[in-house]
Amino acid sequence: MDVKQVEEMAMVADMAEAEKLAEFSPTGSFKKDSVNRLIRSLNEMLKHFAVPAIAEVDEDVDGPMPEGVTRSLFMIQAALEDAKMDEYSYDIGELKTDRDIMMLRGKIEAAAKDRALIAFLRKPMPEEATEVSVDIEVEQEAPEGSHRMPDGRIMKDSEEHTEEDLEQLMMARMA
Repeated sequence: MDVKQVEEMAMVADMAEAEKLAEFSPTGSFKKDSVNRLIRSLNEMLKHFAVPAIAEVDEDVDGPMPEGVTRSLFMIQAALEDAKMDEYSYDIGELKTDRDIMMLRGKIEAAAKDRALIAFLRKPMPEEATEVSVDIEVEQEAPEGSHRMPDGRIMKDSEEHTEEDLEQLMMARMA
């Protein structure tokens, strides 16, 4: 797979993601001032996520919210669910009017100042246990009168083992 193919696949994935975001984006008729105030509130919250700020809009929004706003709303909602902070939760689909934006801003601003949420966001995410399997292929069997050392070397049974060889053999048996 060459670089051009990877870039094309990434572009297709980005387009699919943008379509999904547009599908679930809050849709309505919103005044520029209301949307920009929401964006300022979101930017205050986004500081806790260490992500770039969202740019403000230049005109009223009639239709779906800008992609950055929708993405941030989903990210914040997921964090609130993970932190089990239901008092700040919201339904993105319910955002239809400027009044809804005002109510949402209140929740986001309060959440951005909540010390428990800030502490939760600062904690590292727990890593799920990962299972690693390693396939080791033995190229050849050790000939008669010889044995294979843990590092893969073949030694004759009559050869004298060094202290390092014995230590390596014991460590391999303990593992």
